[in-house]
Amino acid sequence: MADDTYARLLALRTGLRHFEAWSAQQAREAGLTPAQHQLLLAIRGHSDTEGPTIGEVADYLLLRHHSAVGLVDRAEAAGLVFRTRSKDDHRVVRLHLTEDGAARLEALSALHLEELHRLALDVPSAWAGLDPVYRAHGFAGPRDRAETRGDESVDVGIARVYGGSARGTRRVLVDRLWPRGVAKKGAPFDEWLKDVAPSSELRTWYGHAPERFPEFARRYREELTHAPAREAVSSLRTQARETTLVLVTATKDLDRSGAAVLKEVLAGR
Repeated sequence: MADDTYARLLALRTGLRHFEAWSAQQAREAGLTPAQHQLLLAIRGHSDTEGPTIGEVADYLLLRHHSAVGLVDRAEAAGLVFRTRSKDDHRVVRLHLTEDGAARLEALSALHLEELHRLALDVPSAWAGLDPVYRAHGFAGPRDRAETRGDESVDVGIARVYGGSARGTRRVLVDRLWPRGVAKKGAPFDEWLKDVAPSSELRTWYGHAPERFPEFARRYREELTHAPAREAVSSLRTQARETTLVLVTATKDLDRSGAAVLKEVLAGR
């Protein structure tokens, strides 16, 4: 096999391991163990509305039956799950989430969708079924990205509005408000496209609090699917295919800015 194949496999495995470590930390911050998080997901993601059996949960989590029983017992004592008898066979025990368990899982799942989207790991066979979920959260799914990307690459950068302009680039201000201290005559950008900026309500809620950035990014992506932001995004994509596009913003924290999210959207990630 070519050297590049091993490099790709290493990048994939490293990305997966980082994601698992990140996921475990998020579960702990939500007051759950990683195993409890997996249990809640196994119950909620089960296709049968009656809920999974303990045996089915054991299969999902690759556990022995007695280990799955112990995990369910602890989760039930913590008020996260409860048991019922099957309607068809009272000997069969089914598992369900309590209101608390469902609420914790929903919050964690929103964070995980955002992190998976950020990582953009190339696992089409595993992710193909997630496209409807991504669309529902305002993201382009893996299959959508593969279909729309084609051979049309886009070159998009981000920068602070107060910096200099590189030769051969088109700079577009993507803030809702005009930047302080910048004169309108001779402004250091070519266009002000405020329709593509986060709404005033979303920007106020975010307040540039780092812990709110994942939810801010999710909500902002959702806003970008509606008019007039949708049309503004289309305009930026057209410009990006024709020249090197730089999204400029007055925000100091570029990595957690609306411009950073918009760059990912334009790149199809």
